Amino acid sequence: MTSSFQESLSEESQFYVEILENMYHSNHIVNIPSGEKVSLSKSYLWLVVRGVIKIQTLTLDGELSILGLVSRDEVFGQPLSISNPYEAYALGNCDLLPISLIEIEQNPTLSISIFNALRKTYQQTEMLLSIKAIRGMEDRIKSLFIFLAERYGRDYKDGIVIDIRLTHQEIANLLTTTRVTVTRIMSGLKESKWLILERSKYVLKKHSTI
Repeated sequence: MTSSFQESLSEESQFYVEILENMYHSNHIVNIPSGEKVSLSKSYLWLVVRGVIKIQTLTLDGELSILGLVSRDEVFGQPLSISNPYEAYALGNCDLLPISLIEIEQNPTLSISIFNALRKTYQQTEMLLSIKAIRGMEDRIKSLFIFLAERYGRDYKDGIVIDIRLTHQEIANLLTTTRVTVTRIMSGLKESKWLILERSKYVLKKHSTI
């Protein structure tokens, strides 16, 4: 990953996202507390205004699998998925905007804005799939943290602090491995100072590579 994910959207896409946010006044925003499940419906989508949403399902053998992470200016919802179950949970406090499918169909500007929000969601999903395809598990975990730092990080001392916290089990569910494997590899990364845990948040050294 040679460039920041946050730079992946074109100016045109950002323009339509701003239109989308301006079309809905703040009194339509729904706050979802950390850890709470998001109510889903086949008749509307959710736009993330603030925070990160975890999308998850169950595999055929009953194992929990995280399908992706959805953050600001991205959309999610039951109409976009064929997964069953399809569940969404807030990672930290989140603000969401409900947008009905009828409104999207009837408003061309809104339709274009949703398309651009979907494009950002698709790009994020594509990047996570490419990380899952990495053969070595340590490189896979390192790539995930580089991705998280690019996407959710901010400058902190001589590193980048990641503003969302995933448990070892959530990382395992996201990368299709076991919690024991994640714990073992991350212990090694912390011992080597490749990854630092400070005030319950992970800090990655700048210019870290796999």
